[in-house]
Amino acid sequence: MAVDLVQAERHPSEFIIASHRGPYARHEDGGWTRRVNGVFGAMEPVMRNTGGTWVCWGLQGEEEATERHRLVVVDEEPRFRMHEVLLKPQEAKEFYEGFTTEALWPILFCFPSRLQFTPGLWDTYRMVNERFAQAIARMAAPRATVWIQDFHLMLLPALLRRLRPDLKLGFFLHTAFPPPDVFGILPWRDALLDGVLGCDLVGFHIPLYATNFARCCARYLGAVPHWEKGDCGGHALAPSLTCDRLTHGGRTVRLLALGIGASREDLDRLAADEATRAYAADLKARMGVEHLLLSAERLDYVKGPVERVRAIEALFEYHPEWIDRVTLLQVAVPSREGVPEFERLKDLTHQAVGELNSRLGTPTWRPIVNLGKTLPLQELVGLYLAADICLVTPLRDGMNLVAKEYALCREDGAVVLSEFAGAAFDLPGAIQVNPFSPAHVAEGIHKALTLRARERRQRFRSMRRTSRTRDLTWWRTTFLRELARI
Repeated sequence: MAVDLVQAERHPSEFIIASHRGPYARHEDGGWTRRVNGVFGAMEPVMRNTGGTWVCWGLQGEEEATERHRLVVVDEEPRFRMHEVLLKPQEAKEFYEGFTTEALWPILFCFPSRLQFTPGLWDTYRMVNERFAQAIARMAAPRATVWIQDFHLMLLPALLRRLRPDLKLGFFLHTAFPPPDVFGILPWRDALLDGVLGCDLVGFHIPLYATNFARCCARYLGAVPHWEKGDCGGHALAPSLTCDRLTHGGRTVRLLALGIGASREDLDRLAADEATRAYAADLKARMGVEHLLLSAERLDYVKGPVERVRAIEALFEYHPEWIDRVTLLQVAVPSREGVPEFERLKDLTHQAVGELNSRLGTPTWRPIVNLGKTLPLQELVGLYLAADICLVTPLRDGMNLVAKEYALCREDGAVVLSEFAGAAFDLPGAIQVNPFSPAHVAEGIHKALTLRARERRQRFRSMRRTSRTRDLTWWRTTFLRELARI
């Protein structure tokens, strides 16, 4: 991959995506690699199709001590450029590992006990958002469209609205959003809400998150929501009222509930690849068990890795007939390495896995095989093909695409899914469980293992149909179409 670093210039762009990180990662040795997961994988096809500029932050090197911006020109991507807002290493640490990790992350996922208030981090968060606003205001063409991604840039819409009122602004939150009594714990709640309300369109994965956001705006800012009776059934994440727009400061802001989908084209291609299928068959043979379970998550407390180990322990306690017949392959991708709380979580997870394997394992069988590294997409698809059951049990999650990816890769199978993941709202065919209860998850796994073939196929076809019709392309197209209508 050839990349040129040039001094940032004014390149008017009709379409801009803003996210905390860009689609390419720069290594210490100067090399670059493409990011394929999360927001980056979801947004890159948009940029390839439409062209424009991707604005993100990058680390400031010694040779760039006086520079605030850097333009990255990637010759493999002639349709778009990557514009980096340069941060010093300490600024980046305070912005990402500090405020967004210590304050926003636990609140958005309703874990206030993990909240930390470190003096000065809010000032860094605000400064970074201001730098993004200044950069985008300079490069955006008249009446350009700007699509802002996620909680790292919650202040950016209002800042841009003041600098460039001609711009069309969209925002999508890829996490959950809490009710007012939780979000209100943040001392900066008004500024964060007011920041997002600078948009024309604000997107969330499911109606409950939009409802919670509207309730927060009404309580803390005096915004006026447009309420309608909810029609979402009795699901744990179904609100009794929904809101599709609210009025604040003389403006109307539209809210959109739009669950993100998985990349159907990429998964179809890899699932049909002979090398991928051979890898899956070899893995299944090497595991040597009757039923292979798969869990693939980032190592994060909201994903409940220790609770998942306890659930497997409960399965063998309540249903010992599965001992020596079932193994969980747990892919726990390192997350926020260097942050003390996440390092402790890694230690606790490894300890819990080791204790269970030592107590129940044999020379030829382990209850859990733990894999702590990032996998290429092709290898991950191979795991999807090898696993009889996909175990997706976060304590809370904005969406979680693992269940949808699993459904796209196979013709049959079963999914045990946390009822507190946004994906559960989209996939009623999954066996839904309460991840806070090891016994409840264990019974869900047992049910998945013993489902009659007809019911299993019916459930899986429902999930596969939804995952195919509401895929990543559908999600991107729908959001941009709704934004264009405003």
